[in-house]
Amino acid sequence: MAVLKHAWERVRDYAIFESERDAYPQSFSEELNEQCGRILFVVSIITSVAWLPYIYLDAMLHPEEPLLPVIRIGLSVFSVAIFILYISKRFLQYNMLFLVLIGAYLAIGCGLITALADADPVYVGGYIFILTVMALVPVDRRYALVIIAASLLTFFVVGRFENISFNRASDRYSLQDLSSATVVAIAFIYLMHNTRLASWLKSRKIEQQSEEMRSDKEKIDSLLLNILPPVVAEELKGQGYVKPVFYPAATIVFTDFVGFTKISETLTPDQLVRELDSAFSRFDRVMDKYGLEKLKTIGDSYMYAGGVPLPNATHAIDAVLGALEIQSFVEQSNLEKSQSGRPVFEIRIGINSGPLMAGVVGEKKFVYDVWGDSVNLASRMESSGGKGRINISESTYARIKDYFETEARGQVLAKNKGAVGMYFVKGLKKEYASDPEGRTPNERFQAIYRKIQEENITP
Repeated sequence: MAVLKHAWERVRDYAIFESERDAYPQSFSEELNEQCGRILFVVSIITSVAWLPYIYLDAMLHPEEPLLPVIRIGLSVFSVAIFILYISKRFLQYNMLFLVLIGAYLAIGCGLITALADADPVYVGGYIFILTVMALVPVDRRYALVIIAASLLTFFVVGRFENISFNRASDRYSLQDLSSATVVAIAFIYLMHNTRLASWLKSRKIEQQSEEMRSDKEKIDSLLLNILPPVVAEELKGQGYVKPVFYPAATIVFTDFVGFTKISETLTPDQLVRELDSAFSRFDRVMDKYGLEKLKTIGDSYMYAGGVPLPNATHAIDAVLGALEIQSFVEQSNLEKSQSGRPVFEIRIGINSGPLMAGVVGEKKFVYDVWGDSVNLASRMESSGGKGRINISESTYARIKDYFETEARGQVLAKNKGAVGMYFVKGLKKEYASDPEGRTPNERFQAIYRKIQEENITP
């Protein structure tokens, strides 16, 4: 059974039963070559044996013509040679040429055989059949017309040397059939050629439209991924909406440049945009590095989250690590600016962890956003913080205290929240840092971090 299956797969590979094409050729000539390749396997097999049974009949009907069996055997040998070249898969660009050669041998050979047989009506019938078949072969119409012309020329020239006369009514009838078949064959050659050309042009147009649609879809998907998290974008594309999700624990971070409005008055609009673009682009790279989700920017404020839309056990640690890198970047940037006499931007960062809701809002402009008291408290952490400091809540402190050095601030009044426990993050603890500032995790910390992720332990 396996042998038969393998044999069938080999036949499918070489024969006309090919899978649907991924793309259509760029030129019509290449399209015809591919169509010829789809039937060449079968055609070469058929023509290699088609004329062999007639050798015996030729010997009975026209024993005086020894050339007839030679011509018929020649077609078999020629077809076998073409078959071998085809299955070698080394000359696929010559499929149409191979089919033209087989067709030429078949048509011209048939014209020669019919003439040598003195235009016997039996042979004329077979000749008419061959000429008609030429109209169905998917070769360039110029080749098909040349083959028919060469075949008829061979028939009439050899017939003249053979002293064929069409004086009998039956001979004239056969000649009339041959003439009618030639006209029909030529007409069908033009019709089939134009039909194939129109079909190819239509297929190319459809393919181009499909490619444009794919390109547009990729652009839309890319745009969607720029404004929404990947899992949220996939849900929106698949269902047409995004169901709000409750997260029992996530971490929200707000950043804000202190005195931004006043500083912006000293800059031109272009300078201001470049400054913000430089800072926020770096923040975006920090998001990618720590698996954080950028939520939005409003003016000089940048908001991001850890643990959404994909929940994880390290959301608070990730958020604080990201905040430390942002803090380090701003400090380094300010140092360079002060040396060149440019205004510096001091940053405040506020962090809170807790439950929240997340989802997509808007119909025309989608926005992935978060809601809840935890979000409001994170905003208060930022506004109640200090220049160049990372201010965190009790909830976040409880999750990161084992790994980071902190400075307790006690109970601090926050707008609409009353007295709230707050802490400044100073950096990673010495045993977990690879730098004196405590901003880069070492291998020991990385090992603990991986363990938390693997075991999904909430820190």
